[in-house]
Amino acid sequence: MLDGFVPFPEEFATRYKQKGYWIDKTLGEEFDDFAIKYADRIALACNGEYCTFREMAERVYRLALHFIELGLRPYDRMILQLPNELEFVYVYFAAVKIGVIPIMSLPVHRDAEISFFAQFTKAKAHVIPSRFKDFSHQAMSHEIRKKSPALTLTFVSGDNVDPAFISITALLNDRIEERIPVAALSSYRPDPMEPGVFQLSGGTTGVPKIIPRTHNDYALMFKRASEIIRLTKDSVFGIAIPVNHNFALTSPGLQGALYCGVKVVLIPSPRTDVVFESIERERITIMPTPPALLLRWMEAPELSRYDLSSLDAVLAGGARLNPEAAKRIKPILGCNYHQNLGMSEGMLFWTERDDPEDLLINTQGAPMFEDDEVRLVDENDREVPYGQPGELLVRGPTTIRGYYNSPEYNKKAFTPDGFYRTGDVACMYKGRYLSVEGRIKDTINRGGEKISAEEVENHILSHPKVENCAYVAMPDRILGEKGCAFVLAKAGQDLTLDELCRFLKDERNISAYKLPERLELVHSFPMTEVGKIDKKELRRIISEKLG
Repeated sequence: MLDGFVPFPEEFATRYKQKGYWIDKTLGEEFDDFAIKYADRIALACNGEYCTFREMAERVYRLALHFIELGLRPYDRMILQLPNELEFVYVYFAAVKIGVIPIMSLPVHRDAEISFFAQFTKAKAHVIPSRFKDFSHQAMSHEIRKKSPALTLTFVSGDNVDPAFISITALLNDRIEERIPVAALSSYRPDPMEPGVFQLSGGTTGVPKIIPRTHNDYALMFKRASEIIRLTKDSVFGIAIPVNHNFALTSPGLQGALYCGVKVVLIPSPRTDVVFESIERERITIMPTPPALLLRWMEAPELSRYDLSSLDAVLAGGARLNPEAAKRIKPILGCNYHQNLGMSEGMLFWTERDDPEDLLINTQGAPMFEDDEVRLVDENDREVPYGQPGELLVRGPTTIRGYYNSPEYNKKAFTPDGFYRTGDVACMYKGRYLSVEGRIKDTINRGGEKISAEEVENHILSHPKVENCAYVAMPDRILGEKGCAFVLAKAGQDLTLDELCRFLKDERNISAYKLPERLELVHSFPMTEVGKIDKKELRRIISEKLG
């Protein structure tokens, strides 16, 4: 067993297998099945390039053989940082085929995050674009490798690959299967009960938590989600949000779409004109989208210039969809929608197309399985009466039992009997449907991107002019929330938002989406009775100012 992994208790694993939830197939074996079943269908489209299931499988197996030849083995960790491009798909499935665990990082992650992933997981490989949005991931990888002795391989997609690194294009052009048979890959089959993928949590403890998803539970998730949203072989699945995200990868995402023989369109940018052009050109029928992006589509002045009539449904997830926005989807976009509450740690909730309008508009759905267990509790872990708000606790066949290598944090994040504390405040609504009311975790949900307030605060506190700070959510009509930094400057010092953001980008190397979008300089902080900064009061203050 992988050291640091918290397995499912034997009694639960036995039950989930007996009930047919888990069938002990690896993600690589699931890939083999749909690659053969739909061999001649188009699997992928990106920037005008197309790839059949047969061609996709040929490239995946070729890369997997190269990975083995270069020394990668089952349970080695690989930081996968590619954007929405065909190479992402080839690398991801090549890794899981031989049991290498991809760490699903984002192209916007910078030195602070990637160095942590590399050192915490002892990752052996880093997979990056040659350049992305005028940022050199290659220069960053050089610096990270100096600090991370286990990180010995850097794979690069695109042109102008540093001689010290390995070109993915060169590997794809080298027909290694003519020297080593593809059948050799079967020798590297991982255990389906072990982690197949590491997802990332926004977390509230200053650093992201590593979420170990097993082959069994990840496959179960994308199969059932694809049924709920009614994917058929005639669907066309568009992905404009980062495909690395759990929502875009497995809910049902890339994997669920390919499992159903569906063409997946990887859209390189969430920019409205790029998305609309892709929907029109590829006749996309279904797309996952956070509410912030959905609102941008509905309010876009160029909307009328594109033919979006192929769009059959949008999947709204990552943040709560405002009821008023939900009512506008069908009149404006002419399509159905599903609300979704999901977490990279596991359980998914969905509304379904035939649900009454009341449920579609006011809830984030019901859990997918009979054995998905849900509790709503007060601050003393007592269950609240039905219909009353409480913290959402979940346990089930797709919900992890612990973060990777975090025994102390797991004591706080999970109950002794294995329920995951989501930090969401919710109410039960008409049966098993759930309405999310807010959060108790100290995070900022910026358009579906979860930002740890403590992480950003730790970076702000390193500024030489800062005495103390608090990072809180402020309301935003489009993104839902943005980050506002309340800062107490050192005596005689002044600080501007531009100055602070330059420092955080240049000196602390944090991702752009985590940067403060407003700065409030204060002479003192409101405090709670136990002497902590009263963030609830700060959120009230900034909301009142903006109002």
